[in-house]
Amino acid sequence: MGIGMRIYSLVFWFCCVASLGFANERPINIFAAASLQNAITELAQDYTAETGVKVQVSVAGTSTLARQIQHGAPADIFISANKSWVDHLLNLNLLNPNSVAVIAENAMVLVARTGVAGRVSVLEGQWDSNSLIATAMIGSVPAGIYAKEVLEHYGLWDRLQNQVVQTDNVRSALRLVELGQVDFGLVYFSDAVASKDVQIVEQLPARSHSSIEYHVALVGTKLSRNAQNFYDVIVSDRFADILLTNGFVLPQK
Repeated sequence: MGIGMRIYSLVFWFCCVASLGFANERPINIFAAASLQNAITELAQDYTAETGVKVQVSVAGTSTLARQIQHGAPADIFISANKSWVDHLLNLNLLNPNSVAVIAENAMVLVARTGVAGRVSVLEGQWDSNSLIATAMIGSVPAGIYAKEVLEHYGLWDRLQNQVVQTDNVRSALRLVELGQVDFGLVYFSDAVASKDVQIVEQLPARSHSSIEYHVALVGTKLSRNAQNFYDVIVSDRFADILLTNGFVLPQK
């Protein structure tokens, strides 16, 4: 073998080793609905501490995450706050259909800043014409879709739509209430109990909106062993316990 060929082989070997090292070090990428931030972060941190496997958690509105996956974002696991965005990605053959599972449920609540008296009632159709209410984006983000359904159910949407402040995701809506920038928010029960700065004014019955179900799925068909292992933890009783402590409800089996 000539000197040139030996140098080429040596460079090729180093490139292969570097590539393998990078593949082994690449974290598991989790794309999760914003309302799952506390729960999935806790699980990811515990998993990394126990296994040494890095887990990168990205949280945002479900619609934003789905569109990022659609455009090639390197997600390994997707957790959606509704089924429609899962179906959308399934139709594009971007998710493993055999991996789709419901892991949690939630409820909608009306919240106000802690210590601020709320003289309104969605349940009774009463609302101050000057009060602002924060929601997630009503046209695409699940929490916003559910919020609009609630307002429509109680005949308030036509009257209140100009008083609705829409945000990128449910955690952003909650934050506006915490900061006192709006009077009320329609958010998930799990978000309300995670915040010491808001109080629940009313809990909305399940009949007032579509079922709030969180679906998990593996992204793509070429699955890494690390991603499969972490997925198995997500659908296990271990994560179920974390979800319960964070205000979620487990689906009926």
